[in-house]
Amino acid sequence: MLEGLNELSHQGSDKRTTAPKESWRPHLEMDANGGYFVSTPRKEEPADATELLAEFDLNPADWTITSVRRSKWQTYHGEWLQSFRVSVTPKGRSVAPDISALEREISKWRPKAHKPTKGDLTAIYNIGDTQWGKDAGDGTAGTVGRVRRALEASLQRHNEIKGRGIGQIALPQLGDCIEGVVSQGGKIAGRLDLDLTSQIRVGRRVLLEWVKAFAPLTDNLIIPVVPGNHDESHRQLITDPVDSWQVEIVQQVLDICKENPALAHVQGRFPERDNTTLAVEMSGTMVGFAHGHQIRDPEKWFAGQSLGRTDVGNSEVLITAHYHHFAVRSLGPRLWVQIPALDGGSAWFRDRRGLGGDTSWTGVVSLVVGEGYDPRRDLVMLSGEQIDKRR
Repeated sequence: MLEGLNELSHQGSDKRTTAPKESWRPHLEMDANGGYFVSTPRKEEPADATELLAEFDLNPADWTITSVRRSKWQTYHGEWLQSFRVSVTPKGRSVAPDISALEREISKWRPKAHKPTKGDLTAIYNIGDTQWGKDAGDGTAGTVGRVRRALEASLQRHNEIKGRGIGQIALPQLGDCIEGVVSQGGKIAGRLDLDLTSQIRVGRRVLLEWVKAFAPLTDNLIIPVVPGNHDESHRQLITDPVDSWQVEIVQQVLDICKENPALAHVQGRFPERDNTTLAVEMSGTMVGFAHGHQIRDPEKWFAGQSLGRTDVGNSEVLITAHYHHFAVRSLGPRLWVQIPALDGGSAWFRDRRGLGGDTSWTGVVSLVVGEGYDPRRDLVMLSGEQIDKRR
């Protein structure tokens, strides 16, 4: 009787009927560029990795296995089971860009016929946190696909806005281009799908793709770069933060560009010694760059930089990465832009916080700056592909 009097009709929140898919359960994540699958738990090892393809009706003639990782655990009843995470790419397509010598390639390369646009504005296409070598989600193969799709989206966007009067193009490299081997005391090396030199090689070749695509569209292409935390060369000793693989990759690309007169207008901008930030004057607007690992509260940090009259503190626009999500905030008369990552997500962050992790939007953030030009006018995130491993 009392329960009936005290009952609330329709009590409780609505809930999704589809439970979140845990990473260890059998599932397939694939697109035209490849992907990965997690096999059904089994007692015995397969004769070879190609045997696992049959579980998801994948023809071995169509797919190349790029990596296999085994997980093994003991059930409540003492029985041992194992499962396999298999990454694949279509036959005839390599995970990384072409492996021939870039110096020879670039000496023969000639740009397609384009008429560079003229004007007093700078178009900026910000790239950060590719973390080449990170095996999370769809791994490096998936990141290569996202970055190349972002390149196509950026070129399309540039075609839309070039009539604004774009005279200069900037391709900022905002750090953590590689996963590296220094994070978590070096333990991160256990979760890589590329070794360190391969990470650097992929980073160099992909950046060169961007340079070759945008160089014909302007007479002034600049690549500002700031170091991240994953791309530190080592952590055994405290060194100059410019001792960074992100910095070195950009310098390597600039050295390659010197081999071709058609790329003589490509220039880099690097931080000074003992600096992790950079400020670059672009068409009359001061734009500041920081990876973001030195920032907890952007408003407080930016205010401190302004009080200290640092170069980045005098910026009208501040662009950061590191936190793997997209955000924009007005800080008084100034604009702060936080760009998303392009990697395959983070199961660690998902377990810790839920939000973000492997449910984040990825992409390249583009904006246009110039003296008297509102930087919010053309602010857009390109190739915003959502990484969601729960469905």
